[in-house]
Parts: sequence; structure tokens; C-alpha cells
Amino acid sequence: MASEPRRKALKYGIVAIVAAVVAGVGGYAAWQAARPAPAPTPTPAPVEKPIKVAAIYVTPLEEPWNTVLHESLTWAQENLGIEYVYSEKVDTADAERVAREFIDAGVDVLFTHSWGYHPVAIKLGEEFPDLALAQGSGPTDIEWPPNIVLYDYWIQDAAYLAGMAAGMMTKGDQIGVVTAYAVPDVNRLVNGYIAGAKSVNPNVKASVVYLESWFDPVRAKEAARAMIDGGVDFIYAERFGVFEAIREADKVGQVYAFGNIVDQSPLDPEVVLASIVWDLHSFVELLVEMAKTNTWQGGIYDWGMKEGWAKLVWNEDLKAKVVPKDVLEAIEAKQEEMLKGEFAAPIYEDWVPERWE
Repeated sequence: MASEPRRKALKYGIVAIVAAVVAGVGGYAAWQAARPAPAPTPTPAPVEKPIKVAAIYVTPLEEPWNTVLHESLTWAQENLGIEYVYSEKVDTADAERVAREFIDAGVDVLFTHSWGYHPVAIKLGEEFPDLALAQGSGPTDIEWPPNIVLYDYWIQDAAYLAGMAAGMMTKGDQIGVVTAYAVPDVNRLVNGYIAGAKSVNPNVKASVVYLESWFDPVRAKEAARAMIDGGVDFIYAERFGVFEAIREADKVGQVYAFGNIVDQSPLDPEVVLASIVWDLHSFVELLVEMAKTNTWQGGIYDWGMKEGWAKLVWNEDLKAKVVPKDVLEAIEAKQEEMLKGEFAAPIYEDWVPERWE
């Protein structure tokens, strides 16, 4: 049994320890209270899933109809953060298989970029109602699934302006067109070009050759050469091959061509006077935004010059050398009417030669 002094010492020792602990806890609490509150750990921002876009092309990428979309989608990949894949030279009979492979791979937007693909697009649009589909050209007098955007090169306004230049500048009142098929989207351009020429020169005669092919430069060159030999001095090169014909006929400086869909003056700066251009950047930007925001809206998109889709792009060097001032003034005045919505080129989707006789 402990003695009285020892019990007192033990008692005071315990009290001291308790006091020290209490003081320590109080001091720590005061220190904690005085510390600045730690910054909250930021919640990581959700990573935005890139939109996956695929395109199917029936001919090589260098064919202008393909080039304009491919360049716009490449631009979107670099500037809008999409993932872009494509397949070129896909025969119409093989389009469904290729399209299904892209769908199975999880694409968000699928471009079927050929008139001949439109039955496949309709079939897939009905089978996959949540898939955003963009069909490049097709009939406008049928009912399309609501998830399909139907677009086309509604650039007949620019073709009309080129026709005005041809009609005013031709030496022998003979102009020509070398083109693909007599389908509505092509016919809009052919007729628009001739209408522009006739508006300023009622005596002009138009020679038109349909190649029955989307890409046959050899036959296009042969057709253009026959036109040149017959006295044609302005040719709308709706297909590849015309520029070579002019050069091989030794008619540089006497016969001029208009490029199609993209600015083709770099291909032959001495031959290509201007190009009837289709600019798809704003259109692709709209489709990407709709896909990102789940606001995809199908329907027929028939933008024109007013929306920045159709443009007549001059070869500036050649323009300065050979285009008279009165021609430029007439074209600029008509273009201004188009941009204001005061005038539009007539739209004919059939080919009736007698119309222009």
C-alpha cells in the first residue's frame, strides 16, 4: 500500500499530465483554426468526346466533288476537334458494306458522298434512326428519313456568272460544257451556265457533252478537243480533261476554261479563267455543331451564293490580262443582286437542248 506522500505525488502527476494534454489539444485546435483553409481539390472537367465523322467517296479524292468535302472535313479535324476517316473509290455496289463497317466502328456522322449512294443512305437512315447521315446529292422529290441531311452543289448562281463572262467574251458565239451525267444536280449547273450566257448574248450556241462517267479525263479531253475544233472558245470544265485539251490543241490564249467546285486555276494558270466554287466549310461547321449538341436536323440544304456556298473565284492574273472592264462590271452587278437575294439563276433539273436553241 502506497504511503501518503507517494499518493499525493501520483495524484499531482496525473493532474499535470491531463493539464498538459488539454493544453496541447487546445493549442493544436487554435493552431488549426489559425491555419488558412486548404484549397478544395478541383473536380476534373469532363473530357469532351470527339465527334467521329466518316465519309465514303465513289471516285478518287482528287476529283473536285470529293476534294471540296475532304478539305472541309480535314479543316474540321484540325479546327473543330473531330475524328475524320474516309474511304475513296468505293463502287456503288460496295457502298452499303463500307457504310456498315463505319457504323459498326461507332461513327457519329456518316457522309455518303455520291448520287448513286442515295438508296443505301435511305435504307441505313431508316434502320439507324439515331445515326446522323449526310447524303451528297439525290432526288428532291421523294421523302427522306428525318435523320438525313441532303446536300448538293447548289452553285448554279456561280455557273450563271461564268456563263455571262463566256457569252460576252466569245469570239464566235460558241461555248461548251463537258460534264458527267444528265442528273438533276449536274443539269442545274449546265443550264445555269447557258442561261447566263444567253442573258447577255442571245446568239450564243452551246455544245454539251455528257460523259456518262464521274471520272474519265481521257474521254473528257477528247470531247473538249472536238468542241475546240468546231470553234468553241469557252468551255465549262465540269469534269477533268478539258484543260489538257486546250493545251494540246495549241489554243492557249485563244480558248479558256472554267474550273468546277474548287479553284482549279493552279492546275493551268494560262487556261483557267475562273472557277465555279463550292465552299463547304460553313456547312461542315454547322453539321459538326449539330452532332455535338444532339440537335441534328435532317432535310434538304440548298444553300447558295447568299450563304457563302457558291462563289465565282477568278484567276486574278488572267482576269487582269483578258477580261474587259464592261464584262467585270456586268458580272459584279449581277453578283450583288444575288448576294442581296434580288436575283437567282433559273433552276432546270432536266436537259432539254431545245430550250436553248
